[in-house]
Amino acid sequence: MGFESGSLSFHAFYLSKDFEPTEMALFAKRALPPLNTLTGDQPLHGWVGPSHALDLELTEEHCWRGDWLWFAHVTAQKKVPPSLLRATLLAELEVERKARGVEVLPRAAKADVKERVTEALLKDAQPSFGSMECAIDLRRRRLLASAMNEASMQLLCPFFRETTGCMPVLCCPESAAFRLRGLDANGVELINLTPNEAIGVPPEVTLGTEFLTWLFHRWEREEATFELDGERCGLMFEGPLMFSGDKAPGCHETVLRNGTPLDTPEFGIALWNGKKLRRAKLTLTKGDWVATATVDGYDFAFRSLKVDPPKKAKEADAVDEMPSMNAPGAPAPEPENPDAKRKLSADERLDRAAFYVDAFLHLYNTFLALREDPTAWRAELAKIRPWIAQRAGQTV
Repeated sequence: MGFESGSLSFHAFYLSKDFEPTEMALFAKRALPPLNTLTGDQPLHGWVGPSHALDLELTEEHCWRGDWLWFAHVTAQKKVPPSLLRATLLAELEVERKARGVEVLPRAAKADVKERVTEALLKDAQPSFGSMECAIDLRRRRLLASAMNEASMQLLCPFFRETTGCMPVLCCPESAAFRLRGLDANGVELINLTPNEAIGVPPEVTLGTEFLTWLFHRWEREEATFELDGERCGLMFEGPLMFSGDKAPGCHETVLRNGTPLDTPEFGIALWNGKKLRRAKLTLTKGDWVATATVDGYDFAFRSLKVDPPKKAKEADAVDEMPSMNAPGAPAPEPENPDAKRKLSADERLDRAAFYVDAFLHLYNTFLALREDPTAWRAELAKIRPWIAQRAGQTV
């Protein structure tokens, strides 16, 4: 599944209680029901193990990996391909029309035929699966889940609560502000980032997009490193970039991609006109750990997080020119990163994902400490606003 290979896309959720590996027994009680109980187009849903959509081994031994409980929520449903349904329905409607000897079938007759055809096709249809991968961080009271839209979260969270008695709370700008600093997101001062006096004060606070805009300024103009748990970490932004502002003049979203979006004049113009950075590719590093994801300031979604060590490029043309390692005076071979030689296990990949979330929230906490203090925030704005004006080619 996705947490084992490739990139990871997920939301983080706060949990209100500690979990133990033995609690996999709770998930086993709500396992995905047998597929032979599927009737019509009514879906079945339940928990499965981490291997595949029919992995019903929900045991401590199978799902406990390092500091993680790894499993998935699966929905199974019989579905008829729309093209098959349409073709079969048209054929049956024509048969029905000829049998009745009419030019046009009544609406009620068409509905009866459609119901009969759909029921017959569903009887022989194979089930399709929808899966949301989940991992409980046993150390941090957090759940990572690949529920990336509102409908998925509305399905996952209540079912998780029914199973465990614990309701996951989405880690978003508002909930994170309260968890980190006890800060009410609606209680901070409404104030513009842009020095453009033609832009009115925003009607509501958007802490997430303010944070990404502030962080980009910090990275570009002040500092690209930070301390996390006593270790030096780094950050870097890349494109594409999305700016948004519901009250901005003209379009409400600006997307910059291809070429050099970080240096383009449109970057500053978007900020000057009241938009804020909503989505960007952000790389966070710690030692030899490098994790890159596209982050969203609206809901703190982490998309396409890459955590595997980069593959070492092989310079074929230079091999023949290099002296033999046994030759006199030959340089000693450089030590290689052992992680670059092997595939990371699921728990190692999840540990790197947890680091990414930790580092991201640490930076967010730094921002909140400034944002909740009117004096400190005005001092920050005194640096950010000239930067925006310079980026937009304006004078203030």
